[in-house]
Amino acid sequence: MSTLRMMQQIAFHPYDFFENIQEAGRIKWSQGIVLILLVFVARMVAILLTSFIFQTREPFEISAFHEFIWIIVPWISFCISNWAVSTILNGEGKFKELLIGSAFTLVPYIFMIIPIALLSQLLSFNEKGIYSFLTITTFLWIGWLLLLGLKILHDFEIGKLIWITLITIVGILIIWFVVILMYALMNQFYNFFADIVKELRMRA
Repeated sequence: MSTLRMMQQIAFHPYDFFENIQEAGRIKWSQGIVLILLVFVARMVAILLTSFIFQTREPFEISAFHEFIWIIVPWISFCISNWAVSTILNGEGKFKELLIGSAFTLVPYIFMIIPIALLSQLLSFNEKGIYSFLTITTFLWIGWLLLLGLKILHDFEIGKLIWITLITIVGILIIWFVVILMYALMNQFYNFFADIVKELRMRA
C-alpha cells in the first residue's frame, strides 16, 4: 500500500490502519522520514500563510531549523520512551511499528494546518475562536490517533494505556534532562581543555 493511501486510511479508518501495519512488510522506515518532512513543510507553509492577526511571533523570530527540531525531537523522544516503558511492561508493539505509526498520526496536521492558515486570512480578530477551535480540534485528533495506536499496537487495556502514557511522559522528561545535562558537561569539558591549550600556548 502506498504512503498516500495509508495517510487516507489512518484519517478515515484508523483501526484498520494500526491492525495492518503490524503485518510483515507493510511499513518502511522511509515512510516515517517522509511523514515528518511533510509535517515540517506544512508547518513552514502555514507560518507563511497565517494572518498576522493570529501570529504569536515576529517573522525574525522564526527559524526553519528550530521548527524542525521542535517536530523531530518530541517525536523521537516519545517513541524511545514509550517503546522502553512498554517493553518492560509487556507491550507487544515493535519499535518500527511505533515509530512509523506515530509519524502517521500527524496526518491530520498535514491535512488541516494549511487550510486553517488560509482561513485565518478571512477571519477578524473577534473570530479568533474559530481559528483556535480548528487548531485545537486538529491536535485532539492527533492525540486520539496516537492513543488508539498505542492501544492496538501494544494490546493494552484502557487503564494500562493511561498509566503507560503517563510514564512515557515522565520518560520523555528524563531523556531531555539527561541530554541537556550531557551537553552541559561536554561543553564544560570542552571549555576546560580549550583553556588549558590556550594557557600552554601562551607559556610556550
